[in-house]
Amino acid sequence: MRLAIISLKSESSKLIEKEARDLFKTVDFLDIRDIEISITAKNTEILFKSKPLERYDCIYCRGSYKYANLLRSISYTLNKEAYMPISPEAFTIAHDKFLTLNCLQKNKINVPKTHMAAKTSAAKKIIEDIYYPAIIKIPSGTHGKGVMFADSIESAKSILDALEVFRQPYMIQEYIETRSTDIRAFVIGEKVVCSMRRIGAPNDRRANLHSGANGEPLILDEESKELAIKSARAINTEICGVDILQGANKKPVVIEVNISPGLQGITKVTKKNVAYEIAKYLYEKSREFKKQEKSHDYNNVLNELDLNKKNEIITNLNMKAGIIKVPESITRLSGLKPDDEVKISVKRNFIKIKKE
Repeated sequence: MRLAIISLKSESSKLIEKEARDLFKTVDFLDIRDIEISITAKNTEILFKSKPLERYDCIYCRGSYKYANLLRSISYTLNKEAYMPISPEAFTIAHDKFLTLNCLQKNKINVPKTHMAAKTSAAKKIIEDIYYPAIIKIPSGTHGKGVMFADSIESAKSILDALEVFRQPYMIQEYIETRSTDIRAFVIGEKVVCSMRRIGAPNDRRANLHSGANGEPLILDEESKELAIKSARAINTEICGVDILQGANKKPVVIEVNISPGLQGITKVTKKNVAYEIAKYLYEKSREFKKQEKSHDYNNVLNELDLNKKNEIITNLNMKAGIIKVPESITRLSGLKPDDEVKISVKRNFIKIKKE
C-alpha cells in the first residue's frame, strides 16, 4: 500500500514517516508548500511540483493554521479516493480556537466561558463586565503564543492595545485555576493512547512545552478519556491532541483540539512510541478502506448485471485436489447455496452446473 504524508516536514512528521516505512510499501513525504490545486469547469486536480499527484491508499495531512484552507481543499478533493484520518472541515475548525470551542459546545462538551470581539472597542466593553483574572487570546495562536493573562481591567486594556497590531478578533476567556497545569490527551481512533500533565514554567501561567513547561506521564480517569475521545469526534478527526483543564472545584473543560500535534514532547514524557501508533493506525484503516472500496466496486458490477439473463465472467480456475473453488461473484449471481443439489454435465473443456 502507498502512503503520502503532506506536511511542513516537521520533526513529528519525520517520526511518523520513519515508522510508516516498515508498514507501507511506499511512503512519500510531500511538502505542503509544493502542493497546488487546479480547478476547472470539469474537475479539481491536486498537483505536486506542478505534476498531477500520484494515487495513494492513504493521505495524512498535517500543517499549521496558515495552510488550513489548503489542507481542507486537499482533503475535500481526495477523501473518497484514499483513506484520510481528518475530515475536510476539521482543518478550518481546529485551527481556529473560537470555532473549536463553538463546535465542542454544540456537542455538549464542557468548555470555558469565552467571548469573541471583532474590534478593540467591543472588546473593551466586554472586559468591563467580566471577573478577573482573565485570559485574552487571538484565535490563531499556537504553541502558547498569543495567550495573555490579565489580572485587572487595567492590564486587560493594555493587552488589547498591544494585540491591536495583529488586526485579529479577540478571545476573552474565563480563567480556571489549575496551578499552571493542563492535560494533553493523545487520541488515535477510539482510544487515548497516552496522556501527560504539563506544568508551566515558574511565573508563567501557560502550560505549553514550547513555552518552557515540563511534562509528567499521567493515567487519565475514564471520564477524562471519554471527554477527549468525544472532543475528537466533535471536530471529526481520528488523530489529535486534546487539551483539558481540571480545576479544583469544577468539571474538566476542553480548551483546544490540535490536529497536527507535536510528538517529541509526549513521546519523551510517556515513553510511548506515538509515531508508531499513528503509523500502525493509518496502515490498518487504509486496509479497511481498500477492502470497502473493492466491495463497493464489486457491488456496482453486480448491480449492472441482469440476473435474469446469461452472464459470462472471465476468471482464473482455482482447483485443488479435484475441487473447483468458485468465485463469490459467481455464486451470488447463480443464487446457489452450499446445500443445493445440482446436476453437473461435463465434456472436454466444458462444465455445466444446474440446480435440480
